[in-house]
Amino acid sequence: MAVHEPRRTAAPSLWRGMRPYARQVAGLLTIGSLCGLLMNTAVVLPAVLLGHAVDTVLAHDRGAVNGGAVTRAVLLLIAGTLATEIPRIGKRYWLGVCRNRIKANVRADAVRGVLSWPADRLHRTSVGEVMGRVVGDVEVLGRGVGEVIVETWDTLLFSLALAVAMLIYDPSLGLLALAPVPIALALAKAVGARVSRRTLRAREANAAVTTFAQEGLTGLRALRASGRGGAYAARLRALAVEQADAELAAARLEAVLAPVYTLLVTSGVLAIIGVGGGRVIAGELSVGDLVALLGLFGRFTGRAFRIPQMVNRVQAAGVAYTRLAPLLATPPPLAAEPRRASWLTDRIAGMPDDDPPTPRLPVPSPRAGPAEVSLRRVTFAYPGAGTPALRDVTLDIPPGALVAVTGSVGSGKSALARLVAGLYPPGTGQVTVDGVEPHAWPPRNRDSVGYLPQGHPVFSGTVADNVLLHDPGQPADRARLDEALTVAALKEEVAAMPAGACTGIGELGVQVSGGQRQRIALARSLAAPALRPRLLVLDDPFSALDLQTEVRIIGALRAAVGPDAPAEHRATVLLFSTRLASFPCAELVVVLDAGQVAEQGSHEALLGSGGLYARIFQAQRHARQTPVMAGPPPGVDQ
Repeated sequence: MAVHEPRRTAAPSLWRGMRPYARQVAGLLTIGSLCGLLMNTAVVLPAVLLGHAVDTVLAHDRGAVNGGAVTRAVLLLIAGTLATEIPRIGKRYWLGVCRNRIKANVRADAVRGVLSWPADRLHRTSVGEVMGRVVGDVEVLGRGVGEVIVETWDTLLFSLALAVAMLIYDPSLGLLALAPVPIALALAKAVGARVSRRTLRAREANAAVTTFAQEGLTGLRALRASGRGGAYAARLRALAVEQADAELAAARLEAVLAPVYTLLVTSGVLAIIGVGGGRVIAGELSVGDLVALLGLFGRFTGRAFRIPQMVNRVQAAGVAYTRLAPLLATPPPLAAEPRRASWLTDRIAGMPDDDPPTPRLPVPSPRAGPAEVSLRRVTFAYPGAGTPALRDVTLDIPPGALVAVTGSVGSGKSALARLVAGLYPPGTGQVTVDGVEPHAWPPRNRDSVGYLPQGHPVFSGTVADNVLLHDPGQPADRARLDEALTVAALKEEVAAMPAGACTGIGELGVQVSGGQRQRIALARSLAAPALRPRLLVLDDPFSALDLQTEVRIIGALRAAVGPDAPAEHRATVLLFSTRLASFPCAELVVVLDAGQVAEQGSHEALLGSGGLYARIFQAQRHARQTPVMAGPPPGVDQ
């Protein structure tokens, strides 16, 4: 599934897009550039001083100078070499750090951008496609940006300084030697469109493989259990072959161009040897001058062939940036950065300082009490769906209420939960929480909302990491962790784990049971918000639990944030479930059918009405009370 981009009139500009990232590392860029300037000022010295040393040695052989002059010439050659190489080391270090910081900042902004996407955009975009862009395209972009940052000094100015020195030394020979360089640059420009096309094809093929592999590995158990692993592997192999073909096509083009550039750039040596050698024989040029020219041109050809390569890599980086631009959040303002942040080697813009090592809790603002939720004639359909998931839904949920919502599969329970949590805007009608549409909340307004999505995702890391979404470094963190684990009926089980709450649960929670994964996700909805929740939206929180555990959790929820909690701790709780064992504890029961509110009222009133809710409740109670009999069904002979 591709990322659906907003309509654009033109491709985003690589140079305009990279300006904020260059400003974030301005200090490092300054140090590296100064080193590059020193290096390129001194880069002609070794070749010139080598020619001077050769002429001095020849003069010494003729008796024109003494041994001291030879010693001074050698020492000058060593000093000239050091004057070039020491700044080169500094330049490569500082500009290399600068390049890596830019890559890290771009990747961080891409992740921040994806986190801020509305749910309908997330719904249309595959995880693998996003991964391909955040990982692979950032690498391609980093190579192009690195070419500009590093090669500006290593190649452009380096080659320019050497070319100017050759022209000063001997204009006619210099022009002859440099004549093929414009041809190489024209070739690089001419093949730019082909480089861009092959780069784009390679990046798209990489995204397809990443998407398919991610989906297959997530459902690996199902593939193995159904015996479809072979078919999946064959499809993955076909996609991998397509990726290999695309990347090989791009690599082949680069491999063909590299020797062509080298051949064009180095062909000038023939002019220096042929024409320059004749002038030495004619006495118009000294041997030392010829050696100096050859030395200058030798150093020139050692880097100049990279100029057209740099052009091609920047063209590829432009393709990568075009794919990345729709993901990127606005770079953090420089005014919010610490002093001298642009000089630091390990700083990622917008990230909190590492001192203290654990994040501090935000200072709680005064609680406004439990939230009031209202829906007015809401109709909603998922992006791309032809049938609405909800139709003309109107509900009023008073502050502090415990509301239970049920309905058959596909009745719209999860859609309603996502609307109240602010993940989607309604198609028509209005959803408000305390008078504000939740889908328009800025991130800071979500500090007091707990949401447990259907599917109950968990992350790699420890139990504590999953519940708090950061390390429990402070007493207040640990208290919230303990309370959340207690409400989720997990405290005793976590205490029995090898490292308690610091026990790792494996990727996607593979090292804990399904019920434990569900309760870890439930605990997160209570503890991860920065403030004690004012609104708690729980979508299918008990599907993997036994009845006794469900009853314990409902009682703990009522005592922690529900009707039995202290007034300052109360929250409005919306519970969405097809299991009705806990519904008698709710103050309001809502029954959905085909996306509409079929019934609503108290548990007792709905039972007394004998409607849909009463039939479902009685059927489930009968199923719980009917023992499962061993042996064949009635009427079947043994």
